[in-house]
Amino acid sequence: MNRMPYPVAENVPPAVQALLDARPPRNVFRMMAHAPALMPGIMELTGAVLYRAKLDPVLRELVILRVGNLCGSSYEVAQHRKIAQAIGLTPEKIDGAALDADPALYDGNELLVLRMTEQVVRRIKADDELFAATTAALGHELTMELLVVIGLYVMLAQVLENTEVALEEGGGPSSQDVRKIFESQVRK
Repeated sequence: MNRMPYPVAENVPPAVQALLDARPPRNVFRMMAHAPALMPGIMELTGAVLYRAKLDPVLRELVILRVGNLCGSSYEVAQHRKIAQAIGLTPEKIDGAALDADPALYDGNELLVLRMTEQVVRRIKADDELFAATTAALGHELTMELLVVIGLYVMLAQVLENTEVALEEGGGPSSQDVRKIFESQVRK
């Protein structure tokens, strides 16, 4: 049971309700409708991260899964396991995101972004050596995208966990629907 009820549609500003109605129902955004001044911007940033950012989708999903696991956000992990599968991550790599980064499981950039995620979530600021290695490997633009992904999904985990948002009835979107949405991001 949620710690806050979802807002009643009649109490949601029409522009915010239109945003909710234009997308498949996601409980995280339904809950955020309690903050109508903020929800549209959060939806826009989330959309930019998932559909327009240049960070490799495989790296992005590993980061989101690691954030979700570090923050104890079962909703975030459940939703993004499906996306990770849809874009071609192996079950071993998806499961591995629940643990500290394993050099035997991940390649160089995967390992790098997972370590960066672990340090930023646990300590806020990555150490100089790791930060330098990340900017050397990814460049400034992708390093900034990485930091924004980490920060966004930590914030979403905080909202999800504090309001105890439940996964959508039936477990959210089907794996088949998720594959259709993210098929253009499959690593070939």
